[in-house]
Amino acid sequence: MKKIFNYAKSYAKLLSLIVLFLAVFTYAMFQGGFVSWFLFYSFLPFVLYPILLFFYPVKNFKVEREFSKSECKSGESVEVTVTIARNFPFPLVFLLVEELLPYQLKKASSAQVKTLVFPWFKREIQLTYSLDGVPRGEHHFLSLRLKTGDFLGLFTKDATFDIPGRILTYPSYYEMSFRQLDNVFDQGQTSSSVRFQREQSMVSGVRDYQPGDRYSWINWKATAKRNDIMTKEFEERKSQDVFLLLDEQESALYEELIVYTASLVQAIIKNGVQVGYCSTGLAEDVLAVRGGDIQKQKLFYRLATSKPAAAERLKVVMNNSKMWLPFHVTLIVVTSQVTAENIEEISAISKNRSVTVYCLKKVRDLKKEEILLREAALHKGIKLKYIDYSFNNDDFSGVKAQ
Repeated sequence: MKKIFNYAKSYAKLLSLIVLFLAVFTYAMFQGGFVSWFLFYSFLPFVLYPILLFFYPVKNFKVEREFSKSECKSGESVEVTVTIARNFPFPLVFLLVEELLPYQLKKASSAQVKTLVFPWFKREIQLTYSLDGVPRGEHHFLSLRLKTGDFLGLFTKDATFDIPGRILTYPSYYEMSFRQLDNVFDQGQTSSSVRFQREQSMVSGVRDYQPGDRYSWINWKATAKRNDIMTKEFEERKSQDVFLLLDEQESALYEELIVYTASLVQAIIKNGVQVGYCSTGLAEDVLAVRGGDIQKQKLFYRLATSKPAAAERLKVVMNNSKMWLPFHVTLIVVTSQVTAENIEEISAISKNRSVTVYCLKKVRDLKKEEILLREAALHKGIKLKYIDYSFNNDDFSGVKAQ
């Protein structure tokens, strides 16, 4: 309806200009003399130009957008180049180029999304702007709008061009030393860059298949007998694999939570340890335990596109732990809020595995309730560590931003 109204408005302006032109011409014809014809010829450009502009096909312009880089780290800058090409060099007095930024970028970036250029007879116009401090996330660019008009601004014409584009901004992270990861495992020496040899000679029994189990562990005889996939159980089988669970409940430290998780991922994979991932926001989309650069890229993409979820999701995910948590892995839970109820839920799945809970906070001194909660968690075999983001404590000694 709005589009029809704009068309009707444009045609009404065009008709008014034509009527005004005829009126001035009629006055010059009947009145005669130098003054009347001077007024007619002086007024002629201001009438003919809008009429020609009305029929000039601005929507036939060829518009392209290029990014200096399609992937970056949070806080970095991205240069955007817009190129506008046209076949016929019709004189354009001005051209307003407006980038319709995604909401998240429009809110966070200080970029000048509207640029006024004076192309006149130029066939190609190129302009560049910078997106400074691009926030974490997957930003989809959709369209760009061009607007032009006559000398006096009485008649305007615009066109919108759909130009899909994407910038993927990964979270920033800190370099964590190997020593800072020692407390994640049952023994400080378990984390090693040497690949852990899982194949054991002593088989103690069979158990149900768990996500992350190798096919070589499958006991085919037991599988055929029970009509369900069964895997071998090894004696004293100790895994150094890590599984990260990110509690994505909304909080004031949500972005810091993403940065800390990214730092853990970087440090764990850098030291040759395999890692899996699950979040309360997308609990059904689990990354199996893997290692290497491909796994790191997948994990960073999840963190880049992560969004806050309801606080109740942690309880739901814990209740369904058999569906996503592999057998015998070190579980790391990263959260910004921890309660006694959370500790009870985590303790239900902490059997036969090491569990560490990292809770981010902004206050350096621990409250009495937090100290008691940490002691209660330790009694249940859970290491609860409070990470202070306001100061460089033991967990961040020697950490440098990257």
